[in-house]
Amino acid sequence: MVSLVLAGVWALAVILSLNIGSVPIPVRTSLGLLADRLAGVSSGDPLEAVLFSVRLPRVLLGSLVGAALAAAGTAFQSLLRNPLADPYVLGVSTGASLGTIIYSIVIAGTGFATMGGGLAFGRPLAAFLGAAFTVGAVYLTASGGRKAADNSQRLLLAGIVLASFLSSINVFLLTSINQADLRGIFYWLIGDLSRQVDASIYPVTALVFAGVGILYIFSHSLNLIATGEEDALILGVEVKRVKTAVYIIASLITGAVVSISGPIAYIGLICPHMGRMLFGSDNRILIPTVFLFGAIFTLLADTLARTILSPAELPVGIVTALCGAPLFIYLLHRKGRDK
Repeated sequence: MVSLVLAGVWALAVILSLNIGSVPIPVRTSLGLLADRLAGVSSGDPLEAVLFSVRLPRVLLGSLVGAALAAAGTAFQSLLRNPLADPYVLGVSTGASLGTIIYSIVIAGTGFATMGGGLAFGRPLAAFLGAAFTVGAVYLTASGGRKAADNSQRLLLAGIVLASFLSSINVFLLTSINQADLRGIFYWLIGDLSRQVDASIYPVTALVFAGVGILYIFSHSLNLIATGEEDALILGVEVKRVKTAVYIIASLITGAVVSISGPIAYIGLICPHMGRMLFGSDNRILIPTVFLFGAIFTLLADTLARTILSPAELPVGIVTALCGAPLFIYLLHRKGRDK
């Protein structure tokens, strides 16, 4: 029932986002154009190009990216039993962006792209490898804590430090990028939904929905792990296998969407936290609801980014960072106070 309500809220957010912008489109007009498109009829309205070539792809992309990052954040927080965990904070998003940048430089340097290369799954695969490398590096760096709580804190600290290090590498690599493309890459590194979507969106969409479906299958095991790994083992959960699988899947989801939108900050922190406040901590409910909530939040943030300085646009990552950074500080303060 909650998911149905959130799906209705998402539909309203879609209509809002489609109609608001530097070129406003009346709701009746946009709904009429959508109905004509579904019927296979072209009205010839000049607003049709704005709606279907610019707004609708961006709305669908924002929904996909927000839903994926929110689901990945939920998985990381459940595994680490820490509300501060999130793909951006753990460095997973930065690692995925590093993989994407290296892939882009290699493709451009070899001339593969101009010869019709650059397979649709190449960039998401490179982003996933970057994300997986980062997760592995963070895990190895942080291993050694005697208690689960110690490991959780060490993972967060290792993720923050490694993300800073990888960001420096990203900046260094960008010095080899053509100056004409540098502005677009800079926006992408902040988190941007305005870039034109290519054929990679299809494997990315498939990976996200398959990955979130698998995370949902593990939701009961995540609930048991959240009560304590020893108790989960007694109840028959293969803790190491579940943790490894969830780490890999969450990294795959993160890498896939970062490859097309850049590392958008704090969606994986804000949405799971709000979801737990509203719907509780049961991952069987939390994963599907946060998936929808992430799509709604990202759509509203992107709509604000497009309109606050209209006709100029802000990268959506700036809006999410402005929302997420205070929440991160609040959670950090509350966690220290509880201890």
